[in-house]
Parts: sequence; C-alpha cells; structure tokens
Amino acid sequence: MNLINPDLKFIKYRRKKIKITYKDLVDCYGLYDPNKQILYLDQNMKNERLFNTILHELFHVICHQENIDVNKRGEEPIAKEVGDGYTRIFKQNPNLWNILHDCIF
Repeated sequence: MNLINPDLKFIKYRRKKIKITYKDLVDCYGLYDPNKQILYLDQNMKNERLFNTILHELFHVICHQENIDVNKRGEEPIAKEVGDGYTRIFKQNPNLWNILHDCIF
C-alpha cells in the first residue's frame, strides 16, 4: 500500500518529469536512478521517515540535475544551489508541500 499519496506519480524538475515508483526496498528507504529518471520510495514508510527520505532523495535529484559535484564544491555554493533547487521543486509541485506537511503533523 502506498502510504504517501496514490496521485503522486512524478515530480517535475525544470523540464524533466521524474517518475515515482513505490515498492518494497531492501537496504534503503529511497533511491534515485538518474539514468532512468525514477525515484524509488519504500512503500511502507510514513511520518518522519517518509519526510526525511523524500528530502534526502530530492537532494540527489537536485545535485544530478544541476551537475553539482559535492566533492569539488564548497559548502556555501552547494547550499545555495540546493536551496534554489528546493524552491524550484516546491514551485513546480505545489501539492508536494502538503504531502510533506502531512508526514510530520
């Protein structure tokens, strides 16, 4: 059973549509496959674990889409670009904010 939202099937980022697939994951809570543009989320998560996993995986989406190499950049440039990326995600996916809110309240 999908504990997030059965209508959340993708996330838009710039001109990309990143598909969301819910399944039983063995060694992790979430996984972003940049080659297939798929975000896998463990279908059994809820509450704070779900909130944290979505934000964690969105960080990977942003880093990949913006070509951010965390090994070559300083903390401030990464923080700025990731912050801008989150702003872009929430503006393009307004229902995502409500889904995340419901995870922790």
